[in-house]
Amino acid sequence: MEKVDKEKEEREKKSLEEHARRSKLFKENRFMFEIERRKEIEALIKNAPPEYQENLKETQAEWDRTMKGAGNKHNRLVLAEYMLMDRFHGAFVPAVNNAAGKKAE
Repeated sequence: MEKVDKEKEEREKKSLEEHARRSKLFKENRFMFEIERRKEIEALIKNAPPEYQENLKETQAEWDRTMKGAGNKHNRLVLAEYMLMDRFHGAFVPAVNNAAGKKAE
């Protein structure tokens, strides 16, 4: 049990350090922050199963287009919430219902 706790503490420590680094980068050099963010997203998509990659690329492009026109932090939050709920109700819930054998209403 101690080993698991120690590993968890180490992961948390690394995560907090990485968050602090990225937060500082965002404040000091947004251009570099954006380059790093895009590279990480591309790496995540490339690590996804091939059959999901195209959809993930399209979803990310939609997200980027929408957020680009948000204008301010509050609008970004509202748009992010809308897009999340739209995806949840439009894709996730129907997929779960289909897997459970429920007919669409």
